[in-house]
Amino acid sequence: MKSMLFLILVLLCIACTDDDVLLDPTPPSFMVTPLAIDQVDSFIAFGESLTPTQQNPAIEYFTKQSNIQVRSVSDGIVEDIRMNSNIDDFEIWIKPNDNSTWLIIQDHVVDVNVSLGDRVNAGQILGRIGLGNRTELQINRINDKNNIAHCPLNFGTQNFVIQHTSFFENWCVVETVIP
Repeated sequence: MKSMLFLILVLLCIACTDDDVLLDPTPPSFMVTPLAIDQVDSFIAFGESLTPTQQNPAIEYFTKQSNIQVRSVSDGIVEDIRMNSNIDDFEIWIKPNDNSTWLIIQDHVVDVNVSLGDRVNAGQILGRIGLGNRTELQINRINDKNNIAHCPLNFGTQNFVIQHTSFFENWCVVETVIP
């Protein structure tokens, strides 16, 4: 009987890959806006056409001030900090947990206050608004086939959504975009 259990255990271990076992599909919850909404002057909506073939995969927030703090919208772990290739500021990649299939990208941040591997809390200061006095919020679901960006408001708490819709009603013109 022990040898039979051992054999079953070995077969299970061989049959399962790391990807099969520990992926967490639980979406994050956006509790805090990336910057205070009363500091937003304008925005580009999620899904708005950027070119004839490209839709915006994020919400882009613009302000007239360069000293605005950018906050983490959710709890999570800093997975990556990348210098943008076309502008001298950073993308901060946050996953809700190590095994999440979701990735939060807070783009256009300078004076970054976090490091790779840091655990962050919603509302924690990530840095200061990026060049052009803008920052972006993007959320992607990553799987084997596609990397799909989703409307950030669909992940917001009631307070998060109310803060946005009290400023303007239509922050998202579509539900998903392929970045």
